[in-house]
Amino acid sequence: MSKSSKLKNPIIRWALLAGVPLVLVAAGVSVGLLFLLPSEKEDAGPTLFVIQRSKNANEVHYDVQVNSNGELDDEPVKAYWVLKAEDGGREDLSYFEEEMAYGFEVSDPDSNGDREMKLVAWEDRTITLTRTEEGNWRAVTTIDGEEAYLERLYIETDEGGVTPTVLYVDLFGKTVDGGDDVKERVKND
Repeated sequence: MSKSSKLKNPIIRWALLAGVPLVLVAAGVSVGLLFLLPSEKEDAGPTLFVIQRSKNANEVHYDVQVNSNGELDDEPVKAYWVLKAEDGGREDLSYFEEEMAYGFEVSDPDSNGDREMKLVAWEDRTITLTRTEEGNWRAVTTIDGEEAYLERLYIETDEGGVTPTVLYVDLFGKTVDGGDDVKERVKND
């Protein structure tokens, strides 16, 4: 199973959530862990879906990665930021963002070549990576009771506390049968 690994040590997880920087001390010099910092984005394939947030215009894009035969690559999905609120550039998700918010797991292929994808922050909503009749890879999930191609999620948050609180998530897509627009709001109860 291809996935973003999860932190096993709860003390480290809570330290990251609390914003406590992890440092290594060597010869009296503190050095930040470089894997916590985002890096520049490599080229990616067609976008499967996007996550938008109420906080700002920056978006997380999830792009499909295929090999020369059109099959899903060993690393079938790449996620990265498009910094629309800044200079429009791209950058990879940080380690913290992958582990706690925007990371994902992708299963091995089933007998049809489809793969299940689960977002770290929303593991109970399954997304299936499937190939259309036209040969394009799409993200399929249930939206408002309909099987649909997922196009975007919009996350409304309350930024007033110590950490943001998700108020609701809107899912947008097009039905697999017919291509009609479909939307669902999932409230955080």
